[in-house]
Amino acid sequence: MERMYGEGSQMQGNLQSQNHEYSNRPGTASTASQSAEFGSRPNVIFDGKRMRKPVHRRTVDYSSTVVRYLQVRMWQRDVRDAHILQPTPAAAVDLLPAVAYPDNPSTSFATKFVHPSTNKVRCSINRVLWTPTGRRLITGSQSGEFTLWNGLSFNFEMILQAHDLAVRSMVWSHNENWMVTGDDGGCIKYWQTNMNNVKANKTAHKEAVRDLSFSSTDLKFCSCSDDTTVKVWDFARCQEERSLAGQVGQGECPRAADGN
Repeated sequence: MERMYGEGSQMQGNLQSQNHEYSNRPGTASTASQSAEFGSRPNVIFDGKRMRKPVHRRTVDYSSTVVRYLQVRMWQRDVRDAHILQPTPAAAVDLLPAVAYPDNPSTSFATKFVHPSTNKVRCSINRVLWTPTGRRLITGSQSGEFTLWNGLSFNFEMILQAHDLAVRSMVWSHNENWMVTGDDGGCIKYWQTNMNNVKANKTAHKEAVRDLSFSSTDLKFCSCSDDTTVKVWDFARCQEERSLAGQVGQGECPRAADGN
């Protein structure tokens, strides 16, 4: 028995000495040092790479209010039949979008900061425009790029070099099928909803195009430039029909109220 106990003690001592030598080798670390370095998180490795901790991205989803608005407007004549929201958490299911409260413009006040979004290339943003569906946001930058942002989760989806110079004006047609943009060099471009450039008029103006506006029929649009002119264009042919000189300063195009 004493012999067996002595042999067991000797083997345990050899194992301890081997572990001590292995831990002192360069490039190896003990379990205690690893836990101190990485904290209490489990050391999860997949395909030779350490897995990142999942980040919960903040999302603002307004679709439930729109669905509720489509349901209740079937039987509502006007604001007289509208429900009055009660100041309780249970009344949140009856909340409607801002367009459902024309008699209460205070519902359209943006009073809560939601999220900042930063482009990869830091530069000034000259124009911001929502897509017709309201789910994405298009920004026109000083570098001539279009950045397409997700309007719900606030992350960018696509970056496109749209113009050679800074983007100054952007507008959607009333039928929501076309977008017209202008830049610092006086160039005007046509874009489809999938951000496909269809047509470009690089000699539309001599200076920056400050504003654009469609007629109510989308057959014509006008452009306002720093060259003191306002031009009326035929949309289908992209040809100038009339030029109004004498515009001074950074003006805005007149908004069409009828089909003329």
